[in-house]
Amino acid sequence: MLRNRSFLIGLGTGIIIGALLFQLMLSGEQSRERLGLIGKETEETLYTSDEVESMLQAERALIQKEQEKQPVEETNSPIATPQAEVSQTAEPTEALQTEKPVIEHVIRIEVGSGLAKTAKLLANDRVIDDEAGFVKQMKKSAKVVRAGYFLFHENSTVEEVIAVVTGQPLTQAEAELIISNKK
Repeated sequence: MLRNRSFLIGLGTGIIIGALLFQLMLSGEQSRERLGLIGKETEETLYTSDEVESMLQAERALIQKEQEKQPVEETNSPIATPQAEVSQTAEPTEALQTEKPVIEHVIRIEVGSGLAKTAKLLANDRVIDDEAGFVKQMKKSAKVVRAGYFLFHENSTVEEVIAVVTGQPLTQAEAELIISNKK
């Protein structure tokens, strides 16, 4: 009787544990599918570098036209002359700031993406130049790539990219806000 009782207790606990593990596996799959759908909803239009350059040139041309339309007021009074000089020196610095905009990329690294896939994704968006160098540096640092949304600046150093990828990711709301502000 004791032998039969032990068998039934073991069988019952095995069935219960199996059912719990099965439920856990199903809930994990559902959350993964939800994350995949969230990423597809927020995908924005991707532009090539040529398209981005043409858009930037068009914006620069509009800025120049606006600056040309505004007449420069010249007065003969000696008091107004220093102000005119100040405004003339301020315009070149503004022009320099508008000429070199900082290009930012919001990239979503999916759950389960390997190091090679992440490096390829970053290289395609021109965040890094050398995929192999990035992979080598990541292996050397022994840090883990986190999944989520990340904000990168174009032509960042490998150390900066590693710090961003291994750091705290952006929330979906933050990523959408950054993307909407870029438009």
